[in-house]
Amino acid sequence: MKKDYITPHQLIALASVASSGSLTAAGGVLGRTQPAVSSHLKQLSQNIGAPLLVRHRHGVHLAPAAAVLLPYAQACVRALEGAQQAMERLRGLEIGTLRVLASTSVAVYMLPPVLAAFHTNYPGIALQMTRCNAEDAIRSLETGDGDIAVVRGGAPMRATLPSNFVIDTLLRDETILAVPPGHSLAKGKDVRLKDLDGLDIIERESGSATRALVERIAAQAKIKLNVKFQTVGVEALKEAILQGFGAGFLSRLAVQREVDRGTLVAISVNARQFSQTITLAYPVAGQCPPTVQPLVKLIKALGNQTESQRIS
Repeated sequence: MKKDYITPHQLIALASVASSGSLTAAGGVLGRTQPAVSSHLKQLSQNIGAPLLVRHRHGVHLAPAAAVLLPYAQACVRALEGAQQAMERLRGLEIGTLRVLASTSVAVYMLPPVLAAFHTNYPGIALQMTRCNAEDAIRSLETGDGDIAVVRGGAPMRATLPSNFVIDTLLRDETILAVPPGHSLAKGKDVRLKDLDGLDIIERESGSATRALVERIAAQAKIKLNVKFQTVGVEALKEAILQGFGAGFLSRLAVQREVDRGTLVAISVNARQFSQTITLAYPVAGQCPPTVQPLVKLIKALGNQTESQRIS
């Protein structure tokens, strides 16, 4: 047996007639013709099997069946008005959630001031940041589990993400050799790979992308690094360097504060493989939340500022 459904249009028509007192006035409020409003109410009356309106010379008033349905009709109107207001707040960047994907060095040493500025401008937007590598970011962007990604290494993104994503190179962030000011290598601005043969180093934990990069380059260059200490995480590695366990390989972003203070020296290794890009990726306009574009502008401004400081 076919089931008769009440539609939102029918309930909205009923609520409008109840508040305005006539079919013509209700049509004016809804932007519809009087026959269109009458048709919705006729369909609703047929569905429930009872008349909805009682006509009089000044218009209409509700029949008992309509009075029963009216609270639901009014609730439907309020729900739609609430949805409209929510949409306008979303468009106006007043509410919502923005999910940011970032590699560790970017999440800890680059994005905090950007996200703080974004929060100041859009306090109603909740920010969620997830640390991940480029491969994880690709999967999250494609499945809709992230809105914008800022990660080290852009090659996987350019090769994998479809054309409906924007992929921009923000800046280059090299993996440098960090040493204390009194280290034998501290006076040089850069070193050659062969100069690292036999160097005492502190090693990151298994699974670290930086550790894998250093091991791969060392094997290709046929040099041996003496691992004197192994630690977990960037901050622990920096502390071990300061305590004199050896040198350590780190993102330049991660040591910039210590370099500015003079507590660590960042040495460039003269090898192209140690240079990596910071890549920004997000869906094209119309396929991402409206909150993405303001954050993109802030991130790009920081990237330009950082590059300018390095050049100068």
